[in-house]
This record gives sequence, C-alpha cells and structure tokens, in this order.
Amino acid sequence: MFKNISFFVVILLFSVTVSVNAQDSTSLSGKYALQFQISQNFTLGNFLGSVISGKYNCSGTSAIRIGVDFTTTMGNQSNGNHEFSSGYSSSNLNENNTQSIGVVAQYLWEAPLEDNIQFYYGVGPKLGFGFTHQNSANSSTSSSYIYYKQTSKNFSVGFLGSAGVEWFFSKKMSLCAEYGLAYLYNYTKNSINTSTSTEQTVRIYSYSLRSDNVRFGLSVYF
Repeated sequence: MFKNISFFVVILLFSVTVSVNAQDSTSLSGKYALQFQISQNFTLGNFLGSVISGKYNCSGTSAIRIGVDFTTTMGNQSNGNHEFSSGYSSSNLNENNTQSIGVVAQYLWEAPLEDNIQFYYGVGPKLGFGFTHQNSANSSTSSSYIYYKQTSKNFSVGFLGSAGVEWFFSKKMSLCAEYGLAYLYNYTKNSINTSTSTEQTVRIYSYSLRSDNVRFGLSVYF
C-alpha cells in the first residue's frame, strides 16, 4: 500500500514540475473525449463510469472529467410446490431488488512533454449510493407462514486522485496509462425483519484508502 502511495506522490510532484517548464499546447482546447478502458484481449470496458466516462478540455493544459455509474437488478425466484411424505406441501419465493449509482468528477492538469505525449494529474469528489431489498417467504400447509426481509443502504463520499501519461497516436485518438488513489468515507445501514423477531438495525461506519491498479485506456476526441 505505502509503495503505491509513494509512487502516486512522486508522479504528482514530477507532473507539477513538468507543467511549470513545458510549453502550453492549445490543440485540445474546447474538445470533448469519450474514454474506454482496455482490458484483457484488448476488449473495451468502463473507464470511470459504465453510463458515461468522458472529459472536456478547458484549455491545452486543463480538463474536466466525469464518470457516471448506474446499475439496477430485479429478480424473482420460486421453487414451486413440493409434496412431502408427511402429506403437506411447501413453496419458497425470493425477491431481490438492487440499485446503485456513482459519480466521479475530476479537474485535470495536463503537462505537455512533446507534441504527442503529456503527463496529467487530477483530483475531485467521488460519490456513491446503493440500495438492496430482499424478500424471502416460505409457506406450507402444516406450518405457519414465515417471511424474511432485509434492506441494505450504503453511501460513500470522498476524493479520487489520478496521475498518468497520455500518448496521441492520431489527432483524434490517444492511449493512456493511469494510476488512481481514493480516500472514502463509507456508511452502511442494514435492517432485518422476520415474522419471528422484531426488526434489527445495524449501522457501520468506516474510512478507506484504496489504490487502483494501473489502468490502460483509449480516448476518442471530437
């Protein structure tokens, strides 16, 4: 962990020095870009967000980057009725509903080294919210109705710092290698309610400092 943090600090300080000495480039000023992560077997995936991951170049040496994640999952599972040797039947039903949304916004400082290579570094807020609701029910002709409900809510807020290098292999496309470090405050609330007990609520508070593996990305400018 500390080696990764030290690497991030060195890259950040080096980028600041380069940005002071390098000449400004205005070729990207006013342009938008969509970003994709390059995964194994050269498949493209999410870079900062599954819904959108892009940036706007305010000038040749600065940009604003935004990533938005949103997922929703709903499902029902039933095993139907089962007859037992004792003469009664039972049925089970499970319902799951999961939703989550996350937003990352960063201000980037870009430090041109050559016409087609530049360092960049940036920092910005990172927000996340998730909700999970699960219902489980079991009934039989010879026993009372039993149900189980669980609700989980989680919230996170913090900052994401990034540093990397970008290589423009054409006027409208570039490849980048980026490293990230996130500091987050996390809050989780779990509520459990059953037909045989009163509702129980558990709250969890935590802080986390997490480093990401180096990510490779593709940017398309327009």
